[in-house]
Formats: sequence, C-alpha cells, structure tokens
Amino acid sequence: MIKYAWLISAVIALVVFFLLVDWSRIKYTLWGGVFASMLQILVDTGAMRLNLYRVETIISILGSSVFFTFGVVFTIGVLFAQTLPESHWLQALNILLIVALFSAEEYLYLQIGVLEYINWSHSASIFINLLVFTSFSWLVTVLGLNRAGRGTRGGFKF
Repeated sequence: MIKYAWLISAVIALVVFFLLVDWSRIKYTLWGGVFASMLQILVDTGAMRLNLYRVETIISILGSSVFFTFGVVFTIGVLFAQTLPESHWLQALNILLIVALFSAEEYLYLQIGVLEYINWSHSASIFINLLVFTSFSWLVTVLGLNRAGRGTRGGFKF
C-alpha cells in the first residue's frame, strides 16, 4: 500500500489540475508543466546518482516516480505558470507558499517511507526547492508561459 502513495498523489494532483486549470491559456501554461517535469527529473536524477536520497516506487523514470513527475510536478508546473503574479514581491510570496506546500508533501513522503534521505536533509531540500522555484519563475516570465488571455477567463490576475 505504501508504494501507491505516488499514485494517490498523482490522482489528487490531476483532480486539482482539472478543477483549476485555465483552458483558454493551456497552450502556453502546458509548457510550464513540461519544463517543471524536465527540471524535476534533472534535479532528482543528479541527487540520486550522488546517493543523496532514494525513492521507492512501482514505476520509475530515471529513478523518480512516474506518478510524481507527470502527476504532482506537471500539475504544479502548469498551475504555477498560470498563476504567476506580475509583481516581484508577490512572486516571492508565491514561491515561499509553493515551497512550503511542496516541502510539507515531501515530509509526508518521508514519513510513510517512499522517500528516504541518505546523505540529505529536509533543510537542504527546502533550499534547493527555493532555488528551483525561483529559477522556474524566471523561466515562466522570460518564455511568456503565463501570457495570452491573462485574467480574462479563469486564472488569477495580480
């Protein structure tokens, strides 16, 4: 049952995705999910090859859970791109909120045993998450992944 934690997380993430996605901008924000998934695979593959942590999963892609990559991370990427505020102060607040939620989810994975720190710590993970989401905010802004119909049909305008 423990190994199904990734699948359960993916199902919850996809339900949230379908409830909150702005379909009028999906052709742009979809790339946020794609880039987030690629970034997660890159970071996790490197960390696992350095023996920093280990993931217990039933189906993996380069050591990461397929359900995490294409469920949770993809959803976060699309919704993050869709709701990224224009104000830099609000972007910083948004990053802190997302990192807090993401870190809480990671802590739950640790507690149930599908994620194990070997040469890693939760504080190091929070720091890396801050760097990743800050970089991702820049990428979304530079590539214009949050444009087209901003605030007209769904989504948030700040």
